[in-house]
Amino acid sequence: MINKSKIKVFIDCLKVIFITLVITILIDKYVISITLVKGCSMLNTINDDDRLLINKLSYIYKKPSRGDVIVFKPPLKNREGELFIKRVIALEGEKFKIIGNHVYINGELLMERYIDDEKYIKRDYNILQGIVPKGYVFVLGDNRNNSNDSRTFGFVPIENIVGKAVTKIWPIKGATTLAVEYPKGGDGITD
Repeated sequence: MINKSKIKVFIDCLKVIFITLVITILIDKYVISITLVKGCSMLNTINDDDRLLINKLSYIYKKPSRGDVIVFKPPLKNREGELFIKRVIALEGEKFKIIGNHVYINGELLMERYIDDEKYIKRDYNILQGIVPKGYVFVLGDNRNNSNDSRTFGFVPIENIVGKAVTKIWPIKGATTLAVEYPKGGDGITD
């Protein structure tokens, strides 16, 4: 015969497990999560099978910044349910122009130190230019030769952003922050 104290301990353990699961699910859905990267559009910054820590609270009180690596729902009808990861290049209201391998923001060259020109930008692209509408960002993959990004699907609504990729956590030897340090002025634009 099972005594009542053992049943109470068992029920208390189940309560703790249930509460822990609920808290874990809520944190993963609304605060911070780990995501597995599939694809090579962000080489050499992020590789296939890397695992990233995503801060889902980053843009509740502020807008994305140039250089942020974001996870977002692509504005594509045939890709619903998928998430993309790209770098924010131009912000709402900014004029951008891509000439060859160079990006200009409001007429000034964007210094992209995270790009390996020799490996990941081998093609000369047609001139692409525009102004980012209010409530949107323009994103590019770091591996410009192999990236489905704003050049093909257009601007990303800020409301589609799931979070900011803040740290590469796996593989351990490649663990690093994904923050971009821009020279002069902090926005990567030269004079």
